[in-house]
Amino acid sequence: MNYFIHLIRLLQKKEVRFTQRNRLEHFQHAMRRLWTAIGVLVLAVLVGAVGYRIIEQISWFDAYYMSLVTLSTVGFGEVIPLSHAGRVFTSFLIIFNIGFFAYAISTITSILTDGDIHAFFQDYKMMERIKRLHNHTIVCGFGRHATEVCKELSKENLPFVVIETDPVKIEQLQRDTNYLFIRGDATTDEFLLAAGIEKAASLVVTLPSDASNVFVLMSARQLNPSLKIISRLNDADDEMKLRRAGANHVVMPEQIGGFYMATLINKPDLVEFFSLISSMGTSRVVFEEIPVQHLKADFQKRSIGDGGILEATHLPIIAVRHADGRYELNPDERTVLLPDMHIVVFGDQQQISNFGQVAME
Repeated sequence: MNYFIHLIRLLQKKEVRFTQRNRLEHFQHAMRRLWTAIGVLVLAVLVGAVGYRIIEQISWFDAYYMSLVTLSTVGFGEVIPLSHAGRVFTSFLIIFNIGFFAYAISTITSILTDGDIHAFFQDYKMMERIKRLHNHTIVCGFGRHATEVCKELSKENLPFVVIETDPVKIEQLQRDTNYLFIRGDATTDEFLLAAGIEKAASLVVTLPSDASNVFVLMSARQLNPSLKIISRLNDADDEMKLRRAGANHVVMPEQIGGFYMATLINKPDLVEFFSLISSMGTSRVVFEEIPVQHLKADFQKRSIGDGGILEATHLPIIAVRHADGRYELNPDERTVLLPDMHIVVFGDQQQISNFGQVAME
């Protein structure tokens, strides 16, 4: 019941947010103000030019010049000596139009220095890049855990986009990273769609509230039923709620941290080894799961030993995943690699790349 109450409150919020739509409306309003200011300038110059043309009988160019000099009050001097009528007209032109001229200039200046206008163009460029994404990952929130997720995705050169609403974190994204991001609330369908949820391959939800995570999961699962969803779990009692809402995997950071610290007590060398291989930069060691059907025909439907895949790739097969999802660790060389299986290999990125060139079609 508490979750439904929370969801209702989320829907009833009256907070004013600068969403992409808000920024578009703000930009359109600014353009209307700009055209109005330009129109006021043009009309004022035109009225002055017509007046000087009629009263002083001068050329249109001289009349335009006199009108512009008078309205801007720069005092460059008169083109011709003005008659009494011309001076009276000039006096009224200055009195009635100096306010319009000041309004126009201040309006144009405010638009050119408007931070939200600049943000609109930044968002527009960002959205154009996001629209071209396909089979990417969407990361909801940019807290401590999401920061690490983004670092790992960036290391692997995997495309992703972040959805964040906190202005401080948005500033951090702009200042410290080159990540694609959207200013907005991930609990709103508008921003999930803007992030390309319908074309995405996976979703990582790291919001600090399980209720918010549930809301995102429900929306995301409805928008893309085939999406792989990984959700942060804040309270162990909420795990089933997150899974029922559509999460494929649920991760509780505190639980993983506790396991890590406990392992340090009796297996510190093992922990140090995994820490080392996860921080080796571009040469770091990775696990790679590869469908057998993607291997060359010479390695399929044959045993690991007879097929010669170990000799050809110089990489160990540390596990085999059978069609029923069961993993077999350290498979025997007599294990036959069937097309509906997956193999897990272990090596650095260069070795994995060589494996792909040698063993995969």
